[in-house]
Amino acid sequence: MNKKRLPSTMRRRLHPSWLILILLVSCSLSGCLGDSEDAGTKNPISMEVYYDATSGTIEEVIQNGAVLSQSGVELSFDFARVASNAGNMKSFSYDPGDDDDGSNTVVVDANDQAEISYTYQTHGMFTAILTAIDESDNTATLTLEIRIDKQIQWTQTNTENPNPMLIPTTPDCDCPMPEKIDIASTITNRDSFPPGAGATVTVTWHLNDPDGEEQAFHTEQIGDGQDASWTHAQYNLEGGDWSLEVTMDTGSDNIDIAHTVIVMYEPLESDPRPFTSDASEN
Repeated sequence: MNKKRLPSTMRRRLHPSWLILILLVSCSLSGCLGDSEDAGTKNPISMEVYYDATSGTIEEVIQNGAVLSQSGVELSFDFARVASNAGNMKSFSYDPGDDDDGSNTVVVDANDQAEISYTYQTHGMFTAILTAIDESDNTATLTLEIRIDKQIQWTQTNTENPNPMLIPTTPDCDCPMPEKIDIASTITNRDSFPPGAGATVTVTWHLNDPDGEEQAFHTEQIGDGQDASWTHAQYNLEGGDWSLEVTMDTGSDNIDIAHTVIVMYEPLESDPRPFTSDASEN
């Protein structure tokens, strides 16, 4: 019995469909429909860097016009667990972001050490870059936001003509202005001799912006041997040197002044990543 043949028009319709099906199966088996270069372009370096802190406060002590001390903020970064599938690590580096040209970047030989420490001496919100390079010159980077505030302890003793305290607010980077200035100040009317023989002193604190315009003030009367305090938070800062001044409106006794001022940034720093024995994230 003769087999029935499909009409030639149907055969022509089926033939291209079979070719397309064969082509799709062939391509899927060979990988031509996927991204065959994904595995080849993946960075072989695993940036497993650990750090306990991404913020800190510089502390400066000024007494009777002389700078007694200034301590920076030291941050450390542990590259010991950074590894590459393409070979040994060659170098690690830390660009702190506190200069214009990267000249403060610290570079170490990965064969010699795996920890980098850097001390910030100026305040600001800095964008720091950690870099690792392997012996095949593959490079991996990690970007962090670093917040450095500044605290100034300023004192003047036994004075009847107080000096102004300057408060620099311009950050040492191309970054936002500080969020605020925090002020905590105490003035003491020194004991007279004999005790109680002194007069009550009227004092006023004045906070002036860089243009010399008063932005806040506070007045207190302080009895002989007594003290008074003022706390204030100043927002909406402009760059430049603010000044905290004390005037004595009445009385002639000498006073002691103790200001603690903190230039503070909005807390937008990157989260710390301390190493723990069960650390598993990459």
